[in-house]
Amino acid sequence: MSFFLVLGMGGLGFNVLLDYPAWFLLFCLLAGAAYAALLYHRNARDGFSPLQTKAFAVFRFLSVSLLCFLLLGPMVERVIRQVEDPLLIFAQDNSGSIVIHADALDVSAYLEGRDSFLDAMERRYQVRSYAFGEEFRASDSIAFGEKMTDISEVFSGIDQHYSNRNIGAVVLASDGLYNRGINPLYASAGKPYPVYTIALGDTTPRHDLLIGRVNHNRITFLGNDFPLEVVVEARQGDGRSSRLTISRGGETLFAQTLDFSGDHDIQTIPVELNADVPGMQRYRAAIAPSGDEVSLANNTMDFYIDVIDGRQQVLVLAHAPHPDVGALRMALEENENYEVTVSMLDAFEGNIEAFNLLILHQLPGPGRSIQGLMEQVSAAELSCLFILGQQTDLAAFNQLRTGLAISPRSDAFTETLPALDAGFSLFSVPEQTRSLLPSFPPLFSPFARYTTAAGTQVMLNQRIGQVVSDQPLLAFSRAGAWKTGVITGEGIWRWRLSAFARTGSHDAFDELIHRLAQYLSVREDRSLFRVNMEAFLYENEEVQLEAELYSRTYELVNEPEVSVVIVNEDGQSFPYQMSRTSKAYRLTAGTFQPGEYTYEASTSFGGERFTAGGRFTVSPLNLEELRTIADHNLLFRMAEQSGGVMFYPEQWQKLSDHLLDREDVSPVMYARKTFDELVNMKILFFVILLLLTGEWFMRKRSGSY
Repeated sequence: MSFFLVLGMGGLGFNVLLDYPAWFLLFCLLAGAAYAALLYHRNARDGFSPLQTKAFAVFRFLSVSLLCFLLLGPMVERVIRQVEDPLLIFAQDNSGSIVIHADALDVSAYLEGRDSFLDAMERRYQVRSYAFGEEFRASDSIAFGEKMTDISEVFSGIDQHYSNRNIGAVVLASDGLYNRGINPLYASAGKPYPVYTIALGDTTPRHDLLIGRVNHNRITFLGNDFPLEVVVEARQGDGRSSRLTISRGGETLFAQTLDFSGDHDIQTIPVELNADVPGMQRYRAAIAPSGDEVSLANNTMDFYIDVIDGRQQVLVLAHAPHPDVGALRMALEENENYEVTVSMLDAFEGNIEAFNLLILHQLPGPGRSIQGLMEQVSAAELSCLFILGQQTDLAAFNQLRTGLAISPRSDAFTETLPALDAGFSLFSVPEQTRSLLPSFPPLFSPFARYTTAAGTQVMLNQRIGQVVSDQPLLAFSRAGAWKTGVITGEGIWRWRLSAFARTGSHDAFDELIHRLAQYLSVREDRSLFRVNMEAFLYENEEVQLEAELYSRTYELVNEPEVSVVIVNEDGQSFPYQMSRTSKAYRLTAGTFQPGEYTYEASTSFGGERFTAGGRFTVSPLNLEELRTIADHNLLFRMAEQSGGVMFYPEQWQKLSDHLLDREDVSPVMYARKTFDELVNMKILFFVILLLLTGEWFMRKRSGSY
């Protein structure tokens, strides 16, 4: 049973709650009365008058009773009631498409009308102003310059900031054009508030030529011919013609005359260019103006392609001509990332340091010592793939410390089938290759005892008949930066033919060889200072760099300062200081204008100076110029489905009257309860102190202690 006392004061209500039966209050009163009676019955001879004695007893009775009551732990429940006026959320489209037609909107008159409207709404609503484009944010500053439009972000932003609030209405001023996010008609469906729209922009079809998009790969290799597609749109261009050009650095690389028909003609022009210059290359697709176009900003589009002069160089050295060598060459050259050189050992006169991977087929062999070659390989830390066969000198091979030793039991060779080792983890095996491996024909491997060194990882084990042995058919080892792979049998050319016979393509075999070559040829970055960043950005994306600094024992450190200098095409420098993270460094340099930039980061540690740099490209974002005809139909449907109305910029007064006259928009009263212990109320402390002090003062004045 609980006892509660209800007090009221204006909009505040108080409930005093007690977890004991109400009659426990009698004990508090009895304790106070007993204490006062005993005290002042004993002091009856102190010379106090009867009136004074009664006053002293009352003071003592009240203070003791109140203290006893507080010992019961009473709680105070407060009910606070608040009245909230309805919210009016005004969302203004701040994207560049609003003013793409110079005569479509008088900006100063529009903003003046908007401000007057919002002032009038404050008589009934709590007004909140937002701008949207690339993001939804609180803002009164409108410049119509944002590069993207996401109307759906308005409604997700309202849900995030004003969930369960009294939203009277949302007013959305836009041209109905969006290029990010979901369809705003779906985003606004089912909302518990009406959406009023203000239709901006121009719906009149006008003549315009534009580059819709350029489809291309971001990277290609030096010397390759690479394809791209240019999508050209002509609006209201019936009977007109123009000229499409692709240029680089002012030099025209491609040109074609285009003829247009109809009100909306879309043409896709295939183009093939040659990557003859390495590095990040800026190309420009341009369509020549043809008369009174509504906008010329969308007649050009810059795009960037990174031309890489960095193919992986693979050297295949063989004891003698063999079908395996041809299979390896064809498999690797299917991937444009590899360039393969094939030579017999005796005929090779090149520089071993020019290669990223060395494949040795049946080497070392009888009369084919590779001791001098391996010394160069060791100095260059060049990874090697060994393919063993009947011409391999196994005794000489065992001296190479490849992580695998082979002790022949006889001169015989045995047929061995591949069986994938479940514990292999150096790289993933493609699913198609994994499924075909059990059906591949056998290789011819030495009949021997195989011993693997610690750290060697086996990818394929030898399967003889239906028995899977623990002897490796393909294994990998590593000593420092030197990585080796060993295929302990010849005849892999049969695997390539088998893959084609079963699937109609060589992809399963080729992908397996690509994975082997990729693992072996990639060298780890062992520099002590490393900086990473995206090489390609759009103008609305922030430039972010991350850096790592290592000690000589390759432990991450971030004690010294790291400075960064970014330089644009004109030679202008932008210095920055990187911030420390838990173990590394990070810099957010903000957005940059379109163009090509270089950067260099530097620091000093342990008496040494370290630098690292690179380049990046910022590409322009022209999404707002691709559509120039406002979509008022979308705005009308958004308003209609939510119970709102669409208005035009000159109809501020009608919109104001409509919102002020809505009877379903009203203030909402909220009640909020709080609980606190009564003993925490300071006023009770002062009441008890006043009672005891008053009693003591009067007793002293009467001549008692």
